Amino acid sequence: MKVSSYQSSVRPSKLIAVLLLVIFMAVSSVGCALSVESPPGEEREIEPIPEGGQTQTHQSDPQSQGKPSGQAMDEPDIDFPDSYADAQSENPEEGEDYEVESTESTLASTGLDGYTDEEINSAAAVNVGRFAYERLDKNGKRVYNEIYLTIRDMRGEYELDCDNVDDINRTFLCVMMDHPEIFWVSGYVYTRYTRGDVLEAMGFKGAYTLDAQTVASRQASIDAYVDTCLAGVPQADDYTKIKYIYEYIIRNTDYDPSAVDNQNICSVFINGRSVCQGYAKATQLLLNKMGIPCTLVTGTAIGQGNHAWNLVFADGSYYYLDTTWGDANYRYTEGMSGTFPSISYDYLCVPGSEIFKTHTPDTPVDLPQCISMNDNYYVREGAYFTAVDEGRLNSLFASAREQGRDFVTVKASDGYVYADLKRYLLEEQRVFSFVGAGEGTSSISYWENDNLYTISFNL
Repeated sequence: MKVSSYQSSVRPSKLIAVLLLVIFMAVSSVGCALSVESPPGEEREIEPIPEGGQTQTHQSDPQSQGKPSGQAMDEPDIDFPDSYADAQSENPEEGEDYEVESTESTLASTGLDGYTDEEINSAAAVNVGRFAYERLDKNGKRVYNEIYLTIRDMRGEYELDCDNVDDINRTFLCVMMDHPEIFWVSGYVYTRYTRGDVLEAMGFKGAYTLDAQTVASRQASIDAYVDTCLAGVPQADDYTKIKYIYEYIIRNTDYDPSAVDNQNICSVFINGRSVCQGYAKATQLLLNKMGIPCTLVTGTAIGQGNHAWNLVFADGSYYYLDTTWGDANYRYTEGMSGTFPSISYDYLCVPGSEIFKTHTPDTPVDLPQCISMNDNYYVREGAYFTAVDEGRLNSLFASAREQGRDFVTVKASDGYVYADLKRYLLEEQRVFSFVGAGEGTSSISYWENDNLYTISFNL
């Protein structure tokens, strides 16, 4: 990861010396903007060269230049393990490992309630179309509905139509993957009722963290937040709505590993402080409220341990987004230094080939192909380059200045174009002409994400 800056204390027209600070990073090609491995205090500096002067080029990681894109459009469906709960986290607060308690009973299970077909059908009406639910077979969907009813209504122990512990765990994870609004459950307890060596029944109940009265009180606060947020949703296409939610959550949430309730939506909607699980669940709930299919994806992130982000279906295609990694507070909290924009768009609607360079999913169901770039932020905002284009670069920078933005980002289509852009903008120092550098110009800061082929500049 590289966090960098071009800075000059000398006016371009009067510059008599060229200073170039060369910094090497002993890390693999992890993007600069979001890495938790980036050591604090690392910056790069460059000054505009004087007329007729010798250009002194900045060296960066040679392994990150001149590579093919790696953005394959034919990636296969991904088959992941049944549970993400086994992942080991360097930062335990960042990943949600549900508590599972098992008990055994030789007492008769007489009187243990089960669900009727009518109750199952009522639950199915709610869950039809949900991501994980639709990837289960008929029996799996019945158990899913039984678990959903039990924890949604905070009921006591109910009998499940399932005798396999692994299937129960997988199905419970599917319910939690689909239902960010359930914020009062930390896990579950299952009981095996046996007579001799024969299993007679499997009991299930949720591990509830709150009582019904507290849940109702918090729900009122959550509803107020949601109503306020959704009142400002633009009447536009899916991409524009997703961008609105992405920005809204980031602007109204501080990344804080010590935040209470940071594994559920209360941390975002009530406290305004959370970690990745809270960010992702809040994003999921708000997008679902708008009718945009969005699910929770959990796994690990490079250098971090357990992590959570989202899969979203927008304008006919699947994309990934990571609201947490879009928040500058996250980068500062993780020890990175530099001048960052308050919002990074590097992980707004990206394909699997990009997200999987830094994120490794570990979900209870398979994930679909995610190959489209149509709704990628940089494509939609005109900042996606398949070749160095002076006219488009000039327009992009000029538009950013007119809008009063404090930064601008360019994204290359592959490693070759990325190397060309870096050579053109950085080594040849053409960036100074695009930002209006001249008399009085004191600095141009920049940072790179080698994984996603982006370069961002402060204006």
